[in-house]
Amino acid sequence: MGNLNTQPQILSPAAPGGRARQLLKRLPPFSPIAIKLMVMVSDEDVSFKEVAKLFAADPVLAGQVLQLANSGMFGRQVTPVQSVLHAIAILGLKNISRIALTAALANGFPARTAPWARSWWRHSIASALIADHTGRLELHLDFGYTAGLLHTIGQLALFQNAPEEYPKLIEEAHSSGADILERETRRFGADHLELSSLILANWGLPQALQQAASASHASQPADPLTAAVQAGCWYAESVGFGQCGCIPDLQENVSGHGGESLDKYLLDVLTIEVNRIECSLH
Repeated sequence: MGNLNTQPQILSPAAPGGRARQLLKRLPPFSPIAIKLMVMVSDEDVSFKEVAKLFAADPVLAGQVLQLANSGMFGRQVTPVQSVLHAIAILGLKNISRIALTAALANGFPARTAPWARSWWRHSIASALIADHTGRLELHLDFGYTAGLLHTIGQLALFQNAPEEYPKLIEEAHSSGADILERETRRFGADHLELSSLILANWGLPQALQQAASASHASQPADPLTAAVQAGCWYAESVGFGQCGCIPDLQENVSGHGGESLDKYLLDVLTIEVNRIECSLH
């Protein structure tokens, strides 16, 4: 397993970005195979065999992919899925990459049953599903789900640094209508958007994903991916999945994004899908 706090150079807290990098040191490990997979699937010419070979280096992750592939999440299979290559052939590379990323993220942080951690986890999943749904016609690559899932990973770094204080900070800011980003910066010297972007940059993920994370609270999103992530975050929070702090800033931007089809999606399948993913990874 790789670790998020492995940096190419050590910066002092006083250096530009130094405080943000210090905050990443307590993050739990994240599968380097999942990181390589995210980079690999951005290449449309990647072969199924290359992806299957990659999973050979992480048997635990490969086993989880097979477990989820056979869980009914994508419909019951006539015959059991018995290998990663078989799973890719049946479900497609897009779905396999989603499964692997979601499983790796679930493995990468402890105490998902703690109230704040579970809320964060469900917000991330819901945001990913909605971002994918709203951006499916505009986004060329399968970045909507990935960007939605990872857009608040910086909150995990803050939680790991202050597991008792950070949930209280979020709750107090949410109750009072205060700017969560300002509260985070005042307390920690960096906000979760800055940390999310830094993490994705350290992983070597495409610039589009970094931009979507760092600008997910921007008043005017500059690209379709950021707009999809904003919609995912806002709708997820507005229907009760977590507290990222996007509602006060983004309500006017995204309240009409996705239209009637999104409303139907939220009513019919969102909670079912979030529960299914969460239960499958226990």
